[in-house]
Amino acid sequence: MLFTFLCLPGLYGQYVYPERFENCYLDEFKYEETRIIAEIDNEKLKSVITSGWDYKMLKKAEGFLGLQILVDRKGGSCLMSVRNDTNMKLKKMNLEANVNENLKWKGQSDKISAIVLLEFKDGEIVVKRLGTTDMRNLVEIH
Repeated sequence: MLFTFLCLPGLYGQYVYPERFENCYLDEFKYEETRIIAEIDNEKLKSVITSGWDYKMLKKAEGFLGLQILVDRKGGSCLMSVRNDTNMKLKKMNLEANVNENLKWKGQSDKISAIVLLEFKDGEIVVKRLGTTDMRNLVEIH
């Protein structure tokens, strides 16, 4: 299943994933390509994204959740698109509010589209960051 996240049949224009959120101001931004530009602590990332999820939801979560987050120069976040290949319902995750209102990154010189992949397995959450150089495929970056 991870392979399907990394090899997309062409990205969806400015959007990486099919479930889109229309509240971001999409002027100019850059994708991370071969290295992470928009920096944030992985524990903070997990904590904010899963904020409000109950214990049962977190412990029973399985699968992959891909998020495309627009990070402005000051470190503010705006959720652009999501792909949910988990056993959870997207509405119950409250992702848009969690990301847009509470997720703060370190600032950087450009607006960045950060692609985050969360893997839920056996009560654990693994964070991976993805980049693209050809606008067709996603690769893991560090």
